[in-house]
Amino acid sequence: MKKLIIGLFLCMNLFAAPGVGDSAVDFELSNLYNQSQKVKSDSFQGKVVLLNLWASWCGGCQEEMPLFVKLQEEYAKDKFVIVTSSIDNMPSSAIEFLEMVDKKRVLTALYDANKKLPKAYRCPGMPSSYLIGKDGKIAKIYIGSLDEDGIKSLKSEIKALLGK
Repeated sequence: MKKLIIGLFLCMNLFAAPGVGDSAVDFELSNLYNQSQKVKSDSFQGKVVLLNLWASWCGGCQEEMPLFVKLQEEYAKDKFVIVTSSIDNMPSSAIEFLEMVDKKRVLTALYDANKKLPKAYRCPGMPSSYLIGKDGKIAKIYIGSLDEDGIKSLKSEIKALLGK
């Protein structure tokens, strides 16, 4: 019985999603606009990162993306970056949508053809966002789309992580 309980505990830990306080998942994904260019997670080292997992067909994703563009513009001079990772089947769908809401390409847009990040984060739904501190640890997890009030709360978290 003791071995069974230990085995179950180990399995639960193996299959548990990364949570607040855990290290963010390392990745290497294609730049959405230039898929021959690879982007690694360690290129954001020392920055506060909002990692957003999204798809162009997701209504909540469509609603929050313009808010993310404004947020990135507001914090452009800080060590803060919004990294969006599309899981669309066709990258052209994600590009078409982003060209409407992020004309200046202020967001770091990646393409996750094999849906590695949603699998690694055991993502319960789209959109999902992970606020990651300069230390590479997950500071906050947002499941579902963020509205204006959610963005206000997010800004408070960002300021705290930036030491403002």
